[in-house]
Amino acid sequence: MGLAGVLGLAGCGREGAPEKSAAPAASTATSTNEAPPALDKSSESELAYAIELQVTGNPVQVREDRKFRSGDLFRFVFRPEFDAYVYMVARGPSQANYTVLYPGERTTARNPIPAGEKVTVPDPDLGWLHMDNEKGDENLILIASTSPLAEFAGMGTTVEREDFESRLAEVERQHRPASYRRFEDGEWVKLFAARGKESLAIVLRIPLLHQ
Repeated sequence: MGLAGVLGLAGCGREGAPEKSAAPAASTATSTNEAPPALDKSSESELAYAIELQVTGNPVQVREDRKFRSGDLFRFVFRPEFDAYVYMVARGPSQANYTVLYPGERTTARNPIPAGEKVTVPDPDLGWLHMDNEKGDENLILIASTSPLAEFAGMGTTVEREDFESRLAEVERQHRPASYRRFEDGEWVKLFAARGKESLAIVLRIPLLHQ
């Protein structure tokens, strides 16, 4: 198991003809110096996440493109800025099934997660995820939704790959954001998505590089 323990033309006059002064044409073009309209952020939902690595006994936040090594101890931290229903799974490079990490036995938080609450998977007092000896990308998927998702209800502790990916495809068809932004704030990554008044699901895929 990959996780043990558990994205200008210029015109010229005709020769010989007197040049005429042309009246300035009315322009419908927007001035290049004009500022673009302000982005309407009122309907956006924000999700921030980070990865913590255990370094000499202390948690240190690292970039998601870090190259992990066998034996590394790490955990995942996320903070929705909306009341969120979160589902999180992981699958090693040769695993047939996904392991359900959240909600799970190693986390005390439960859905819905209140806006602004930080959740660590696993809980800080319940250990770490462990990178085993099998190299290859670890597939980590987190879904944060503004409403409960029936597709992920009752998954148990493991779910077959084909079954889970079928459920995920249905969620993306039904709840895909109309707009999406992403930027990095230190070691945190922040996602902003909107879908008007309809139910929204932010789907996050992180391939952890295990070399």
